[in-house]
Amino acid sequence: MRDVELFSYEACPYAQRVRMALIEKGIPFALTEVDLYNKPDWFKTLSPYGKVPLLRHGDALICESRIINEYIEDAFPDRPLLPADPDLRARARIWIDYCDSHLMPALHALIGDRHNPEKQIKNRQVVRERLLFIEREGLRKLSEGPYWLGADVSLIDLQFMPFFERFPCYVELWDAPLPAECSSLIAWVDLMRTRDSHLRTVQTHEFHMIRYRRYDQAA
Repeated sequence: MRDVELFSYEACPYAQRVRMALIEKGIPFALTEVDLYNKPDWFKTLSPYGKVPLLRHGDALICESRIINEYIEDAFPDRPLLPADPDLRARARIWIDYCDSHLMPALHALIGDRHNPEKQIKNRQVVRERLLFIEREGLRKLSEGPYWLGADVSLIDLQFMPFFERFPCYVELWDAPLPAECSSLIAWVDLMRTRDSHLRTVQTHEFHMIRYRRYDQAA
């Protein structure tokens, strides 16, 4: 019997991060989908914030995707997804934080200001700057690639990939493409699309577009 259970929602990129980590580490797990728009009472008793992802490992319950992935790394040390070197490990955590603290707010602003053309000009520029920073200071400096930390995938790759899976929606709806100068980033996205962990968790472009159009059409 599997003693790892992941509570997820099919459209959630944060839950996708955790699913990808479990797959990359070869950890068997039970997947329980939760309808976040009609949360069952039993889930409310498990999740302190009422959010996914939520990981149950034996008697332990862990929430928040970044914390879950570090827990998985600690609890299942085989097939490590973080480097052993303290300096590289710290730099990995810095980029993992960059995704949530810098890239995601820039992308969310495109949704929040979608009816304000003047703000959207600035928002698109900020997104472009964030992507160029990832290209120059991340992928080109951390290693010779093809992944963030070198020859194999790490938690940094899994942190970013769910959002780059959805990036074509930002292009189509809000005119925020990947800059042509981001050659390493573009090559990385293409490579990540071939990994089993992505192929087993990916959703179609139309699946994502249906959900993003709800934002775009909202008042």
